[in-house]
Amino acid sequence: MTAPQNTAGDLADSSQQAKAALRAAMRARRASLTSGELAEAGAAVTRRLLNMPEVAEARLVGSYRAVRGEVPVESLAAQMCQATLTVPRVVGDRLEFVVWQAGQEFVKGSFGIAEPLDGEVTDFAAHDIVLVPLVAFDSQCRRLGQGGGFYDRALADLQACLATEPTEPTSRPIVVGVAHWFQSVAQVPVEPWDVTLDAVVTDRELLISQKGLLR
Repeated sequence: MTAPQNTAGDLADSSQQAKAALRAAMRARRASLTSGELAEAGAAVTRRLLNMPEVAEARLVGSYRAVRGEVPVESLAAQMCQATLTVPRVVGDRLEFVVWQAGQEFVKGSFGIAEPLDGEVTDFAAHDIVLVPLVAFDSQCRRLGQGGGFYDRALADLQACLATEPTEPTSRPIVVGVAHWFQSVAQVPVEPWDVTLDAVVTDRELLISQKGLLR
């Protein structure tokens, strides 16, 4: 008797279980980091980012506010005087990016992340670079996020717009994942809608996707 074949539902369940296990393991590892280790990782990642011509020459950069052991990149704002930085805010099931300014008021928003209370909202497509936190990544620059799908939806919306109104391929932002070195895994379990990043920067390396905008 032959074994029953896996159905699409079985495969989806298996992928979700693998993602859940990987998220739990990586979150626990990040939670074990000391404030000193986080600061050291943030400084190393910031140096690598500033050494990337695409970042150094950018005029509009999407950043983020680090939580729960994510690599902190707040110091990037002080070192990119020529650039405008934005941070995301959750509105419904979408992200909007708000210009980050000194003295800006932040409130605890979705998922306990500090979000700007007010400020100028900027189109996702207008960014030169968008820095994306993640839970895990692999050598193909595939990303495992927190599970909300916000960045995946932002990119999917943009790709749909480009498909209906074709422009140059580089008209979308370069999307760079930011992570600790230990968040690298052999293979990220992915779904058809998951985002492949253009690059990933960690405190130890710069990884560039073969299919991304960076070369």
